[in-house]
Amino acid sequence: MEHDEDVAALSEREHRRLVVEAEEDVGALRRAVARLAADRRALRPGVAELVAAELGTNLLRHAVPGGYVLARQAGDGIELLSVDRGPGTTAAALAVPTETAPPSVPPRPGGRGLNAGLAVIRRNAAEFEWYSTLNGTVVFVRLGAPEPAAHPGWLVGGVSVPLGGDGESGDAWAVTSAGHRGFQGSPATFPDVHPHRSPSRPLAALLVDGLGHGSHAAAAAQAAVGAFERVPVTDLDALVRRAHEAMRSTRGGVLGACLIDPGRGELAYTAVGNITGRAVTGGRSVHLLDRPGTVGTQLSVPSVRVQHCPWEPGSTLVLASDGIRSGWSLDGHPRLLEQHPAIVAAVLHRDYGRPIDDATVLVVRHTGGMP
Repeated sequence: MEHDEDVAALSEREHRRLVVEAEEDVGALRRAVARLAADRRALRPGVAELVAAELGTNLLRHAVPGGYVLARQAGDGIELLSVDRGPGTTAAALAVPTETAPPSVPPRPGGRGLNAGLAVIRRNAAEFEWYSTLNGTVVFVRLGAPEPAAHPGWLVGGVSVPLGGDGESGDAWAVTSAGHRGFQGSPATFPDVHPHRSPSRPLAALLVDGLGHGSHAAAAAQAAVGAFERVPVTDLDALVRRAHEAMRSTRGGVLGACLIDPGRGELAYTAVGNITGRAVTGGRSVHLLDRPGTVGTQLSVPSVRVQHCPWEPGSTLVLASDGIRSGWSLDGHPRLLEQHPAIVAAVLHRDYGRPIDDATVLVVRHTGGMP
């Protein structure tokens, strides 16, 4: 089935994790990014290599003990996330006006902080944001063209890193506009919260983790994403049934899926297996519940229990695979949810990722009504 404008789907490739701990790592990073950028039509020659070298040099010189860059192709360009564990940087290092700067910390005594290199990156980026605390700094750079506004009123970002930092990931995620307002099976507990203005379109989100890792796990995850994208999502039970059938020829997996209707002020969520989630709405964090089980591994369809919770303007959804420790928390990260969703995902992956599995964080933020 071809999707129309109302059900356009967005899914993203996994990231490659490129460690920078020695001088030679900067050159390796630059070469790896150049290969990713080679066929990206929106990139000016040499820009990706320049930005990669600046990011790598900053990590090597100013972060303790170095850090890494998450890199992937994104549309006609590439996305880079520079991640470290300290000591933090300042707004002055980026020439960012103080009133618009994200939370930052003073440079470490005797350290230089992140200096002119990031200003060079900022000038060459289609999108650029940063977040810094004493726990470390994340810099988000999109080169080429800005992320297309596929879903007005929503910001979406994620980090998906395969086991070992390279190769195919057994995790996958996707978002799409839901098929219509009002979800089948919804208890209609929450009234329309914006009856006098046109709200953002309802959105559906999926995070799936194929059993194990490697190419077979990736095939299972992509089968579920295909089932999610082919048919407009209006009912979570029906979605799980479609994913179950699509994954029957694979090793199967676990998944979490949600439907968000801002007009009704409601989020509906279901998970089969160990996908963890939070909905941060109205100043509180709602734990999204999973049920034991797997999808696609048995003849019978796993039972589905749908959880409903309020959804207020400006709310954020966070979903994580079991490559992220189940005790992950947004506490201790001041104003993190004000940052680009990819930065939120990178911070959670840095602080709670498990090195023994594929690891994915998906972040969806509601930014307002339709233009």
